[in-house]
Amino acid sequence: APTEAQRAALALADALVTMPGAIPDELRRRLHAHYSRSQIVELVLDVMKWSYQKVPVLLGIDAEIVPGQLVDLVFDETGAWVRPG
Repeated sequence: APTEAQRAALALADALVTMPGAIPDELRRRLHAHYSRSQIVELVLDVMKWSYQKVPVLLGIDAEIVPGQLVDLVFDETGAWVRPG
């Protein structure tokens, strides 16, 4: 089961995706109980980094890596994406 710190981080991710301009004060308190300011900033930046693709998907302009196929996302030791094939 997730810890309270993990639950707060997940709640932050949910709030950033669904209501970025209205993070509740209660969630801010929960986050500050478990994370430093710099850790909260890092969490926010991570969520933003991994959810930026939502806009092209919504607009239907995202390109498939291999048309009509699901592709595993593989990253090298530096965190860079390794193109399939």
